[in-house]
Formats: sequence, C-alpha cells, structure tokens
Amino acid sequence: MVMRGKVAWSMNAVLVMVIAAVLAGCATGPRANPSQSQPELLSQAGFRSYTPTTPEHLTRVQTLPAKKVVSNKYQDKVCYLVCPDPDSKQCFLGDEAAYQRYQQLAVQQSLPEQHHQVSEERYDPLFWSMWVDSQGGG
Repeated sequence: MVMRGKVAWSMNAVLVMVIAAVLAGCATGPRANPSQSQPELLSQAGFRSYTPTTPEHLTRVQTLPAKKVVSNKYQDKVCYLVCPDPDSKQCFLGDEAAYQRYQQLAVQQSLPEQHHQVSEERYDPLFWSMWVDSQGGG
C-alpha cells in the first residue's frame, strides 16, 4: 500500500511539472529571431521599404534621424518613418498597425527604446506623398 501511494504521488508530481512547463512556454509567446536587424523587424512588422524617387524626397529622407521613428501627421492621417542607416537613401514607412507590431517585435528583440519609440513628430505633406508612393499609389 505504501509503495502504491509513493508511485501515485510521484506521477502527480511529474504531471504537475509537465503542465507547469507547458504553461510557461505558452506565457512567453512568440519571439522575434534574435539575429534580426532593425530593417528586418520593420519589414516583418509591415513597414514598406522606400527609396526616394525625386530629389525633394531624397532631401527629406536625409533629414530623418538614424534608427529612430518619426511620425508624420497630415490631414488627420499618421504615417511612421524610419531611416535605419544614415548612409543609405532608403527609409521604411508604415501605418499605425505596422508601428504597433514593430514596437512589440522591438521589445521582444530588446532593441533600445530610442529605436522604437517616436522620437519626433512632423507635419509635412511631402512625407505623405512618400507614403502614397511606398504603397504603390501616386
């Protein structure tokens, strides 16, 4: 009888540990690949890569702070811009949903807060035309 009680107790203990391990795995949720760069995270979040098509657009992109998020509001619409490399002519543009996903991925990736929080707000219609171009319009 005593032996049967010990076996039952051991099996219950193992079962509790297995359930705890499964629940711990669920609680952590999906993680970004630790080797992903900022441009990869931006793309994964839904930002679109944009290379300026006019000298005016290039000049505006060159005013963006490197690796920081800039929001641009125009006619009650907001887009987000990020220039991951100061030497590149490329930037990434995203909407509110892409920005929210990017913040989540950046936190999972342990990206410095200054690289995923809005560092500057602008009100520039030319950035909106870049947004339209990046979405295939224009």
